[in-house]
Amino acid sequence: MTYKHKLLGVVALSLLPLALSAQSASEAFRLGSATDPTGSARYTALSGAMGAVGSDASSLVRNPAGISLYRGDNRLSLTLGVAQNNTRNSWYGNSTRMEGKWRVPFEEFSYQRGTSRDTRGRLSFVFSIRNGGSFDRSFRAQAAPGAGMVHSSLADYAAARTNNARYDYQAQHDADFTLSKLQSTSAFDNPRVPFISILGAGSGWISPDKDPRDPSKELQRYGSTYGSSNAPSYLAHPERLDLEVYERGNILNYDLALGIEATDALHFGIVGTLSSLDYDLTSYYTEGFNNSGRLFLRNQVSVSGFGAGLGLGALYEVAEGLRLGASLYTPTFYSMKSDFISYGEGIYGGKKGNVRTPSSAASSYVLRGPWRFGLSGAYVLGRSGILSVDYEYTTLGNLRITNPPEDRSYDSPADAGYEEDNAQLKGWYRGTHTLRAGAEVMLDPRFALRAGYRFTSSPVKDGMVKDGIAQQEAFVSGPVVHYSLPGAINSFSAGLGYRISPSVSLDVAYVYTHQDVKTFAFPYVNDYGNHFGLTPQQIKDQNVRPVNIDGAESINETRMRHKIAATVSFRF
Repeated sequence: MTYKHKLLGVVALSLLPLALSAQSASEAFRLGSATDPTGSARYTALSGAMGAVGSDASSLVRNPAGISLYRGDNRLSLTLGVAQNNTRNSWYGNSTRMEGKWRVPFEEFSYQRGTSRDTRGRLSFVFSIRNGGSFDRSFRAQAAPGAGMVHSSLADYAAARTNNARYDYQAQHDADFTLSKLQSTSAFDNPRVPFISILGAGSGWISPDKDPRDPSKELQRYGSTYGSSNAPSYLAHPERLDLEVYERGNILNYDLALGIEATDALHFGIVGTLSSLDYDLTSYYTEGFNNSGRLFLRNQVSVSGFGAGLGLGALYEVAEGLRLGASLYTPTFYSMKSDFISYGEGIYGGKKGNVRTPSSAASSYVLRGPWRFGLSGAYVLGRSGILSVDYEYTTLGNLRITNPPEDRSYDSPADAGYEEDNAQLKGWYRGTHTLRAGAEVMLDPRFALRAGYRFTSSPVKDGMVKDGIAQQEAFVSGPVVHYSLPGAINSFSAGLGYRISPSVSLDVAYVYTHQDVKTFAFPYVNDYGNHFGLTPQQIKDQNVRPVNIDGAESINETRMRHKIAATVSFRF
């Protein structure tokens, strides 16, 4: 479950109703941003710059009007691929590299029926099943920060989340936050207590701080058990860090598209898409301390969803061979089901503790994806080749989580309980700009060479990270505390096509994709454990500063993807 805490600068805390859920801004962004669909080998070789090229069934994901440019009766196409995802990471100067296995992803199957050369105003039709986005990722980063590297521990984060939850209730439910209550099996049924607090208490990561004036007395606030009784616990930083993340899954899209050739120059199109989403995550996080202490957290997450969206497009040939187009794609509205299991373990002071979340923490929610707006242009050089450029704007900052209809109340907003997550999605992320360019050269009527390039800007707003340290708290999904802030994407592609016979053609393509990402083992957070009894206004008036739990430095992650795709098409 996610504990949502609103922060006002660095000196004031604003109370809000505790909302505990299995969803968060970080999960919504991770699932909602995997929206770059794949297509045929020709589409891949041109880096997707096919909005104004059209004809190919894959072009419907850039501009559905283009399918009306296909001339002929029927065409069946099947695209398969092989792909490998690699990562290279740097954490406190320690470099690691992980090569993923070569996988054989399904790319696309399509059936297409086009217009005849001598008719106008007729409909073109496409039905396709395609890969709408992949979550595959294998990641590991290790570090041994030096003694001069002062950073906090996951134990400090768990203690801060516990202190802040207790602070929000202003001592109204102190009994809920005693160590014995946090370590009881009934703690998971208490909606006031964050799961990370229960894992921390049960595993022995956290315990009540001792009164420095009388060590036999315990204070209300919690701290790390790996710290010193003579100093703030977060100064006892871990000396060994290890984070492993394994993600699997994809989005499968079912498209039904219609294109109409209004005149020789003007074309329109519409596509309806049903989407099936599957996502699985397993992660392991370990910290080691110089006193033989150890902290371990394992998470397993499974998410499934089903949604629908709509796309519209228009294409106009302004001059001989020169086409311009525009497209609009609505958000996909996903009905999601999420479940997770977490296990925590700690070795501290010669003791060992462990705790596991309930066998099922299933929940449901609705995720609204981004809008997409596209402009495209292509110049057809007769039978010699094609030059094409596409621009797309995607509103990733407008991702939104809401309650499912059956859980909504008539007198509350649809996103009740998710207001802070939606505010963070809007405050942290911005729309992305994608530029695609492609070129096709016909060496003879049967053989074509292709190349393409794609650039997508970073969706993360400036100022989120400074010197490797997060500057604001990220809302994470309960014990799944790690999260990533992606950077810009660059990809390069090439391919060729060969018409084996008038009815059979073969296309192949290769694409390399590169992206730099900052990954965090757990969030930055302000710890208000020293300020029990003070109201937010008193904190503001007294200019009281919370303890900053900065977390470890970001992992500088480089993601590299190699993919080869092949398409076989049959005309009949």
